[in-house]
Amino acid sequence: MKKLIITTLIVLLFFATPVATQATIMKEVVTQKQNVYSKQNARGVIVGYVYRGSVVKYDTATKQVIYRNVKGYLNTTYYLAPAKINTWCAAVVTSGALNLRTQPNTSGKVITTLANNEVIRVNTGAMKNGWYPVAYNRAGYWNWEGWINSKYVVRVDGFGYDSLAQFSTL
Repeated sequence: MKKLIITTLIVLLFFATPVATQATIMKEVVTQKQNVYSKQNARGVIVGYVYRGSVVKYDTATKQVIYRNVKGYLNTTYYLAPAKINTWCAAVVTSGALNLRTQPNTSGKVITTLANNEVIRVNTGAMKNGWYPVAYNRAGYWNWEGWINSKYVVRVDGFGYDSLAQFSTL
């Protein structure tokens, strides 16, 4: 009986080797216009562009992006925002100059001003009186602070791949 248990454990250990991680295709939103290169690390030729607000497929294993039949690599992924992770969603500012405030009201101190069509992230699960907590990207770094009124943004998590989330007041 002891030999049977030991043999079973050895067989289990042999077949319990780690499985290679599979690629995950993520829906990401581009926060700043970027070149798409034929090779990683901005090498190779430019094969296309992705504009701010582009909803792209991002392959986590190969690090490639795909947008409107253009497949390649970005110089940096710092300018990508996941379309949705838990209660955080990508959104686009629809107002010409939107004040980001310290409190969820118009009397909160202004932290910065967000531009029209700027891609941000909003926490839909922590909304207060129509105001979202916000993360905004500056120079490739996400700043997790401030509040904006939800009526001046459009969430992008429901947009399809290859969409371009840009808005105008025509």
